[in-house]
Amino acid sequence: MGVKRWLLPAVLVPMLIAGACRGGSQQPSTVANQNANAESSPQGKALIPFDGAQKDLAVGQPAPSVTGFDLLTGESVLVAPSGRPLVVAFFAHWCPHCQREVAALTKWLLANKLPATVDLIAVSTFEAPERGNHPPAKWLSDQGWRHPVVPDTSSMTIAEAFGATSVPYFVFIEADGTVAFRMSGNLGPDQLSSAMKRLAGTSI
Repeated sequence: MGVKRWLLPAVLVPMLIAGACRGGSQQPSTVANQNANAESSPQGKALIPFDGAQKDLAVGQPAPSVTGFDLLTGESVLVAPSGRPLVVAFFAHWCPHCQREVAALTKWLLANKLPATVDLIAVSTFEAPERGNHPPAKWLSDQGWRHPVVPDTSSMTIAEAFGATSVPYFVFIEADGTVAFRMSGNLGPDQLSSAMKRLAGTSI
C-alpha cells in the first residue's frame, strides 16, 4: 500500500506501480488561488506529500479546503470542516487501478449506505485526454457514481494540496477538519468500509 515519494515538474508522466498509478506532486506550500481562472480553488497549507510511511506527519494537521463545482451536476461543492467526518478520494480517468476501484466502490455504495455521519467527495485529478477513458465525467457517470466529484485544476493544485503522489488515494478527515489518516492504492469495499467506520468512531 505504501509508495515511495517522488517529485515531478509541472509536466506529469504517470506510471503504474503496485496497486496505484503515479501522478506528481510538488513540495508542500501555501496553496491559495494559484490559478485565478480555475473553477476549483484550494486554500490553506498543503499537506506533506504522502509516502506511505508508518508515521504520517500530516496526521493531526488541518486539511486544505476547496471551493469548486460538482463535475457531474454542476452544483457548487465545498470541501471544508462541517462538523462531520469526510473522506476525499482521488481518481484519474486513465488509471486502471482507479477504474477497478471506482467500479468496485460504486457497486458497493449502491448496495450499502455510508456511515450516517461520514461524507464522501471525489476529486478527478491528473487529467490526460490522450490517455483514454476521457472525459472523466462520462466515465464516472457511466459507472453510476453518485457522490460529488470536484475536478482538479490543470496544474493539479488540489492533488498537491492534499499530498497526492499516486491514485487511487484517500484522505480521511476528522469532523474538526484535521487529517485522521491517509491511504493509497486499491482499498476495495471491505477496507474502505472499515476505514470509514474507524473514522466515524474516532471523530464523534
